[in-house]
Amino acid sequence: MLNGEKTSISMADQADVAVVFARTGTQEQRASGISAFLVPMDLPGISTSRFEDSGQRAIGRGSIFFDNVSVPADHMLGEEGQGFKQVMQGFDYSRALIGLQCLAVAQQSLDETWQWLTEREAFGQPLAAFQGLTHPLAEYQTYVQAARMQCYYALWLKDNDLPHTAEAAMNKWWGPKLAFDVVKQCMLAHGHTGWGEDLPFSQRMRDVLGLQIGDGTAQIMKNIIARQSVPR
Repeated sequence: MLNGEKTSISMADQADVAVVFARTGTQEQRASGISAFLVPMDLPGISTSRFEDSGQRAIGRGSIFFDNVSVPADHMLGEEGQGFKQVMQGFDYSRALIGLQCLAVAQQSLDETWQWLTEREAFGQPLAAFQGLTHPLAEYQTYVQAARMQCYYALWLKDNDLPHTAEAAMNKWWGPKLAFDVVKQCMLAHGHTGWGEDLPFSQRMRDVLGLQIGDGTAQIMKNIIARQSVPR
């Protein structure tokens, strides 16, 4: 029987099923008392809410409420008491994917801006002739490629069953922050037209900014990296 609330859930009011991590053991067991369940969202006793967020509006975010929700025993995922371990292992995968997700937004913004600089003219020259515009983009192009390689490296480590917790954390704090900075620079390169809602940059900035929070903030990621780096 599930009781309680989980808040800040992506697609909370859209999903057909949810993976729910709930306590099946005692408080004294701490993390070892958490199990995972596959829960259909149409079960009696489940209700949801939706938040008004600045970004990621197509996906949405909200709370899920469980009021005496009966879940069949065969809906448990994995072994009892292994849920916390499962979700931590999932983070080491999803954090690399979030990094790549944000970097895709950054790269698309760069591609569009490079094209804009070749088409738009000022003082009889294309904007691409002005180093004040091209040098910041060249710098960010370098950072995006490096961050992408870092994400691929974390996934390569995972595929080869090698430790990758620190690398995944690096992906998570750097990718969203870098993407925000890149999109901001692309917006500025477009001048006053970039600020308008008819171009996608303001939406993209809001979307990637939210991913600096979900799946762990930059401060938590740096704690993880430090913990993994300090000799034991």
